Amino acid sequence: MTDFDDDGWLDIFIANGHVYPEIEQSFPDTHYKPINTVFHNLKNGRFAEVSAATGIASLPPRVGRGVAFLDFDNDGAVDVLVANNGDPPTLLHNQRGTGNHFINFRLVGTKSNRDGMGARIRVVAGGISQIREIAGGGSYRSQSELRANFGLGAATRAELMEIFWPSGLKQTFNVVAADKFWLVVEGTANLMPQPIRQK
Repeated sequence: MTDFDDDGWLDIFIANGHVYPEIEQSFPDTHYKPINTVFHNLKNGRFAEVSAATGIASLPPRVGRGVAFLDFDNDGAVDVLVANNGDPPTLLHNQRGTGNHFINFRLVGTKSNRDGMGARIRVVAGGISQIREIAGGGSYRSQSELRANFGLGAATRAELMEIFWPSGLKQTFNVVAADKFWLVVEGTANLMPQPIRQK
């Protein structure tokens, strides 16, 4: 799950692929290489299937096995990399164009592990409270990037950002500007810009 349109609500991407190449011989309506699916969060406990609207349905069908989420071009929109069985990976560039805002954090542990694995980040913005956990794996042979991206919708700042480190340390930051990539070193009092380049 990730927030594709940065509205503050997590959406769903599913990489599809059957495990039996000969499945169509027995079940013609079931495909070994189906299309992937995307579901948009309607903010009411329901999701709408939007594979056609996003352009995913028009791509060549492949046997999807794993998914990694990352912002490969550092524009604040989370992109998708699909690991396919027997085909090259599929890189899906997110061109959200919604006008929504985002905020992005990269954690560096000192007492905790270097990558901040297991840390939980809580962001409150625009009346919405969101939590991300820095974790490894998550999908078959796939590793999403370790930065935490939060969609903020129309909010231009986060009123509150909290980090709960594996070491037990809790850090709190108030009034954090949106549309920025922040670096947080465990135990330091200030946020710093991430050293990144636009691609």
